[in-house]
Amino acid sequence: MTKIESVVLGFSGGVDSAAAAVLLKRLGYQVVPVVLDMGGADTPFLLERAETMATRLGLELLVEPAADVFSKEVIEYLLFAYTHAQTPNPCIRCNALVKFACLATVADRLQIERLATGHYFRRLDMVSGKTGTSFHKAYDKSKNQSYFLFSVPEMLLQRTLFPLGELSKDEALTLAAEAGYKLDNYRESQELCFLNGEKYQEYLSRRGVIGGYGEIVDSQGRVMGEHNGLQNYTIGQRRGMGIAYPKPLYVIKLDYQHNRLLVGEREEAYSRQFKVKKINWLVDPPLQPLTLECQIRYRHQPAPAIMTPLHDGHVEIKFESPQFAITPGQGAAFYQEDRLLGGGIIV
Repeated sequence: MTKIESVVLGFSGGVDSAAAAVLLKRLGYQVVPVVLDMGGADTPFLLERAETMATRLGLELLVEPAADVFSKEVIEYLLFAYTHAQTPNPCIRCNALVKFACLATVADRLQIERLATGHYFRRLDMVSGKTGTSFHKAYDKSKNQSYFLFSVPEMLLQRTLFPLGELSKDEALTLAAEAGYKLDNYRESQELCFLNGEKYQEYLSRRGVIGGYGEIVDSQGRVMGEHNGLQNYTIGQRRGMGIAYPKPLYVIKLDYQHNRLLVGEREEAYSRQFKVKKINWLVDPPLQPLTLECQIRYRHQPAPAIMTPLHDGHVEIKFESPQFAITPGQGAAFYQEDRLLGGGIIV
């Protein structure tokens, strides 16, 4: 008799994790749904939703405490970054150091090799005599989440199944609905999980990130006004500066050393060249300059660039054409066609 393989599935009880569970069951896996309790204010709602959906699917839900690791690896990092005039992407860090790490901890405890998530992302196992695995953008480009996964260690991605990688969002909705998910008033979640209805600036202020007032200056050093703390601004921002000027002004730099906000017209917010640190490679690290496409934020269209390795382990990216609002602290993901090569943090 063939032994049924088990898989630990990251499970929120939402549409995507429900659809992933349905597909994994159809493939013959024994699904172990795991909800990560990160200690947010909406935890009771999330736990109830996950329990309800697990019951409908005939699965036994496990709850894994993750509040401490989330606070340490995401919240403390985020507060430090904003204090130092950077703009981090908490979801990138959370995937690598909380979600996948905690799921792997559960799987190891249960002696289960396979993990799975409801991310829209593809892994392709090599065939035709070749060995290894490659990682790719999702079939549904409008839902592709590969940008958020570039920092997940390759050894964890190698263990992970991504059942939704070949599906459209509509197909996932249909699968979830057929399994009993109520689609009445369904909408995609757009808010970061820890905000709980607060504005970002309100959250940072409540957590003690309160920068002092300072000058707003243009690229020639002329004082244009006063800012109320660099943590309230990001590169490319146009509104909220309180400056009267004939043309729209954009934030072009957060000068942490001098506590100054640099602004300029839109063309001044474009640049071509920057460095990337803390690289996580999903391929053999290149030793020579490499032609690729680089994505510098979630809604940015990956653009052609040359990546040059540096001696300190960082890389230098030079775009073919200037890109808008290259922002320190954000993630830079590297691609060749739809294959994800890895990525790191913009310096």
